[in-house]
Amino acid sequence: MTPWAEIVGAEHVAPGVPIDGVVPACVVRPGSVAEVQECVRAAGRARASLVVQGLGAHMSVGAPPARLDVVLGLDRLARVIDHQAGDMTVTVEAGCTLAALARTLATGDQWLPLDPPRADATTVGGLIAANLSGPLRASQGRVRDLLLGIRVVGADGALVAGGGRVVKNVAGYDLPKLHVGALGTLGVIVEATFKVRPRPACEEAVVIAARSVEAAAEAALGVMASEVTPFWLEVGGPGALAEGPGDGAAVVVGLAGVAEEVAQGRARTLDLARGLRGITVADGAALRARLADFPAEPAAAVLRAAMLPTEVGEFLARASRSGAGLRCLAHAASGVVLVAVPEARAVAGLVAALRPGLEARGGSLVVERATPEAKAQVDVWGDPGEGVALMRGIKAAFDGGGLFAPGRFVADI
Repeated sequence: MTPWAEIVGAEHVAPGVPIDGVVPACVVRPGSVAEVQECVRAAGRARASLVVQGLGAHMSVGAPPARLDVVLGLDRLARVIDHQAGDMTVTVEAGCTLAALARTLATGDQWLPLDPPRADATTVGGLIAANLSGPLRASQGRVRDLLLGIRVVGADGALVAGGGRVVKNVAGYDLPKLHVGALGTLGVIVEATFKVRPRPACEEAVVIAARSVEAAAEAALGVMASEVTPFWLEVGGPGALAEGPGDGAAVVVGLAGVAEEVAQGRARTLDLARGLRGITVADGAALRARLADFPAEPAAAVLRAAMLPTEVGEFLARASRSGAGLRCLAHAASGVVLVAVPEARAVAGLVAALRPGLEARGGSLVVERATPEAKAQVDVWGDPGEGVALMRGIKAAFDGGGLFAPGRFVADI
């Protein structure tokens, strides 16, 4: 019997499957925090590298691991531990899916207002590790804005807690945020506490056709400068929207609240769009979920560009002129643009064409998710900036032996 089978049981050890083209020896699925600790200690003794996964929905995010011996699957750690509806907090194990969490929170008319791609297959641990978000970031923020506390198994197998289970918690360093977006390179997240919010009674959307992506981005800026308070705000280039007024560019304004509030927002939005063609989508939540899953069709890569909201129109226009059959969707309020690239051979050229200009203006372009063939052509992350020495120091302090996901993060960390 292998050491892994002795810890978790032979039925919870399976042959490895490729992650970004790298094949581990096995997948180990612990059923408790204590078993996670024992697995980490065993890996340390064997000098085996670990990559953590939930359901595997976002394992294409980040660079391919430099070494990968064992995948630690946390799908058995799936409990909602504590929901304090009165305090609007919830504590949950890392392997719990967002769908299961949503069902629990719905009993109190509450929700965790984060809408990453493939939400039904996303676990809490994956949400934090990959710093996933969607259209709702325009009004609800990101993971770091809702995360209150975390428990993590460190490289020595010790269980480390940061933050707490209450909203007003100012004691100590803000360790939870170190793990947001770190792709599991600093430890194994086993539990998290979030603040939650009341779920809006009504959610609609207004889709407004535009003559060009520049015009759509300009219309979005107009919405942001108006009295309308968008729940979410997206700009889609040609082919990005499966529905709406025409096949060209469009701006989509999400509205939420009580019925009267939504009706007022709808009227103001349509007034702003006077002279353009617009439609109202009654089920705004369903449309938002489809936009969160962009691109709907398979793509060799999805690039994520970050810029000022005022630069979105120009960037979308440049990408549309590339001739590579790109589809683009912008989170207009935050200046984040997703670019779906249909063919792997086009990725390196596009990154070379688009990244330098963005970085020169303080923006960035990363290959957010891609096939191994596409990643092999290009630096996934780009320039790490002046903070790279600090990031290396944090990695050395938390995982000096390179146990956790070596090479997946920025600058081969």
